[in-house]
Amino acid sequence: MTDIEGKQKSGNCNLIKNLSTKPEGNMTQRGYSSITIESLDSKTQGKQVSVVDSCQRVWYSVQPLFSVANHTLPHRLLTSLVPPFGFHHYRKVYTDLKGPTLVVVTLTAILLYGLMTPGRTLSWALLVTAKLTFGYWLVFSALASILGFLCHTKLSPLQLLAISGYSLTGHCLVLLIAELLHQENSHAMFFLLTTVFGGLATGRLAVVTLTCTPGPPQRLILGSILASIHIMHLVYIHFACMRKKFAI
Repeated sequence: MTDIEGKQKSGNCNLIKNLSTKPEGNMTQRGYSSITIESLDSKTQGKQVSVVDSCQRVWYSVQPLFSVANHTLPHRLLTSLVPPFGFHHYRKVYTDLKGPTLVVVTLTAILLYGLMTPGRTLSWALLVTAKLTFGYWLVFSALASILGFLCHTKLSPLQLLAISGYSLTGHCLVLLIAELLHQENSHAMFFLLTTVFGGLATGRLAVVTLTCTPGPPQRLILGSILASIHIMHLVYIHFACMRKKFAI
């Protein structure tokens, strides 16, 4: 996996400062910008030819993505709801996979709670929630990568995967609070929460991707498509899983 320092050209990508992390998790800063994109690298030495060496190489490639201290996760999750403006620590965009995985697992648990009824089996509910959470995360990230390639976005697929995963924090908060404050005959609370938390998380996702996209037309296409899909997914899983307004 490579970071994006070699891809930075003229345009908005001069707003990005790269961070490179060794497998041990130590982080060093390079460059100068108003928005910081965290880039996690792994380094292996020598030629890996055996099966053991190949497994070790895969492990060293994946390890930095999850080598995040647990006490930093709350701050990373909070940052995913704050626009990348103002204070420096809110302008840092985290690209690990430990936080996003935790967010997606939490979203899975929330949807599983909403889907479970006496007439439904646990295996069916797990399959549906996996498709709506992990499946959506992977497909949405792949779509963002394809659109990013077409729009010349200077973000790698793994970075988009992490950014997309963190943006699901808004989904978790909206569904959880809406369930706690559920009003049977009104969905006003859900739409209010969607505007606040869903809008903040989706807005940060859009701003980060637009910052690394040159040209106003490309920004308009990329930002509008990703934001629309993200909000529509939240509305869909709320009414399909939590309110059971229509069949899945």
